[in-house]
Formats: sequence, C-alpha cells, structure tokens
Amino acid sequence: MRKLLFVILMTFLASLLPAADFPYRLDLKKDAIIAGSAVGLYGAHLAVKLTQDRDSARDHGIDRLHKSDINFVDRAMMHSYSKGLDLTGDILLAATMAAPFALAIHQSRDVIITEAVMYAETLLIAHSVKELTKDAVVRWRPYCYYDDTRSKLLKDDDSGRSFMSGHAAMSFASASFLSTVYAHMNPDGKKKYLVAGGSFTAVAAVAALRVLSGNHFFTDVLAGAAWGTFIGWFVPYLHYSQGGHDVKLSFVSETGSPGILFNF
Repeated sequence: MRKLLFVILMTFLASLLPAADFPYRLDLKKDAIIAGSAVGLYGAHLAVKLTQDRDSARDHGIDRLHKSDINFVDRAMMHSYSKGLDLTGDILLAATMAAPFALAIHQSRDVIITEAVMYAETLLIAHSVKELTKDAVVRWRPYCYYDDTRSKLLKDDDSGRSFMSGHAAMSFASASFLSTVYAHMNPDGKKKYLVAGGSFTAVAAVAALRVLSGNHFFTDVLAGAAWGTFIGWFVPYLHYSQGGHDVKLSFVSETGSPGILFNF
C-alpha cells in the first residue's frame, strides 16, 4: 500500500509541471455534438432505469446459481464479499478520478475551462455507456454464489448488474485522460511515462480490488478497463489541434437513420 501511495503522489507531482503549449481547443459545434451525445446516452439510461424491473439475486433464486455455470477464467478468480476491500476500492476510485484535476495547476483560465469540459464529457460518456451496458446485461455478481453473503446484498437489484465494472470504467477513463492530456502537453518530457505508469498502476489496483472484494468477475473489470481507456483517449483526441490535426464532427441522417460523421 505504501508503494501504491508513493506512485500516486509522484503522479500528482509530475502533473504539476507547467505545459509549454496547450494543444487542445474547444469548438462550439463539435462540443455540442459530443455533449449532446453524452446527455442523450445518459437520458437513455435513465429511461431504461425507470421502466426496467430488475430481479435481485434473491428474487431470481439463489439455488439456481451455480459456480459451474461460470467460465473457467472467471471461476478461478472469483471471491466472496469483503466489505473492507470494497470500501478501499471506493476510496482509491475517488483518488484516481480526482487526479486529472492536478492538470489545472498553474494553468490559465482558458486552459482550465477546456480541460474541465473535456473531462466532464469523458466521464459522462464513460458513465452512461457502462450504465446502459449494465441495463442490457444480466450477470450476477460473484458474491451471489457464496452462502455467507449478507442478505442485504442479495436483495439489492444491483446484484444482477455485474457487467461491466463501473469502477474499472471510470478509473481507467480518468487514468487514460490524465496520461493522454499530460503527454500532449509535454511531448518531449520524460515525466509523461511516470504519469502514465503511476496512473495505470493505481487504477489497476482499483480493478483488482473489485475482483478481490467479490463485486466483479475478471472479465467485468477487463471490459470496464478497455472501455474506460478508450474513451479517456478518444475525447482528448477529438479536441487535439496541433500539427494540422483537426477532427470535425457533424450530424448526418441518411436513409432515415441519424448518426455522427467523423472527418479526419
């Protein structure tokens, strides 16, 4: 734990270094599309949540859940519930999601606003998609397969929302965002490797704690990590504006199906 705290501290210190040139910019049309899409995804999740009637593990029937039905990879790494590890994972998640705010230190007002908008878009999209995935997929959490699990957990309808891991998705989105933005702000600095290494070490610990605490299977956190890493890179990429790079977004509606067109 001391080594992990040291890595997190070093990540923060490295992030405090001022950037020579800020490589991102906001665009009203582009950000309206990104923010609008994020809000739309979240609205879709809320609509599903209000209309969906999910069974809890208790309602489904504990006697119908058998470890032999789980794939061998997840079965080999599943654990019973641990409240202490669950709480530790929550605390570490909060720390990793706060880390990107260190990018704002010693920056101008315009830079801070741009970073804040990009980070807000990243988190909202990451959250909305992982919630929609949980809405669509019924997967019982590992602790549902153990006899010593507290009745309160088994009665919660969240017991059937194991896929994908929200902690992994949000923490990896934060780490990917921090690493991407810092690397673009300091392209020639060697500290960018320290920032990336420290960030992903911390969020890997979050993912591991979700498995060890009995809240998720390995494939749950793997999917969450993959999704979070992608969106944490993709949103800054859409705003990157150096070296002739400029991604343009526009709404299209061909054959009656709306969509978003990317122009690189």
